[in-house]
Amino acid sequence: MSKVRSFIKKRTPKERLMRATSFVLIAPLSKLVARIFPNWRLGLASLIGILVLVLVGIFTAELTRPTANYLRDGFFEASAKAGLHVMDITVEGRRRTQREDLLAVTQIDAGMPILQVDLDAMQTRIKKLPWVHNVTVVRRLPGIIHLQIREHEPFALYEEGRKIALIDKNGDVIIRNHLQTFEHLPVLSGSGAPIRAQALMDMLQDYPVIRNRLVAAEWIGGRRWSLTLDHGGAVHLPAKNVKNALSRLMDLEGERRILAVEKQSIDLRLPDRILLRPIGETSRAAPPRPKWEKRS
Repeated sequence: MSKVRSFIKKRTPKERLMRATSFVLIAPLSKLVARIFPNWRLGLASLIGILVLVLVGIFTAELTRPTANYLRDGFFEASAKAGLHVMDITVEGRRRTQREDLLAVTQIDAGMPILQVDLDAMQTRIKKLPWVHNVTVVRRLPGIIHLQIREHEPFALYEEGRKIALIDKNGDVIIRNHLQTFEHLPVLSGSGAPIRAQALMDMLQDYPVIRNRLVAAEWIGGRRWSLTLDHGGAVHLPAKNVKNALSRLMDLEGERRILAVEKQSIDLRLPDRILLRPIGETSRAAPPRPKWEKRS
């Protein structure tokens, strides 16, 4: 008995608390888990998971926070030594997100306790990357963090003043730099154009002659579109009955192939006629495509 007392007296108060906690919590839980999980590795992982819940429930009050922090750090260290540490990060769905940028925001080092990884915080950091639309972060015991990423899909370029941005179909900005790769996409302009562009593009799918030649579209006065074609021509759409106007244009195109004429303005705003005139002082053209700066 004296030897036992002597041994206990040599421990610090925190060490005695840890030892008492292990006798009170770990021993009974170990026996219970052993009965439920015959496989010792699965049982160990389950035991550690149960202890996390127990410790979080007991040591969340402000009065016990220093003790809780001590126990938590010790628990994470012990779980890592037991094999529950980060060995790899797997990624699914990454296409344009830079690998280095992604690894930097995970803030994970090999060998750190996998139970210590804050999945919600990591998810928040990853979603701030330009190309990431959404991400799911999963902890796969014993040692893998898996990232399932859904990236933005490039849809169009949006020009506002002198600023140009790459946007997705919802009108959300993806990136504002290094846009030369996406210069084949149509350029949108006009206040409110990004959130209305998807409806325009869907409608033009029924008119491939126009859609395939489209290089720019301007949303004018919050009412209507003016389109620029690849040979410098323009098509001015009405504010209402747009499909009827385009159908009339297709009928005329079948007779005279007017969409092949360069630098010609095609005005569809009148319900009973189509006005054709060369683009000049009396004919409004949609804005030209932006000039790209060459990379140094």
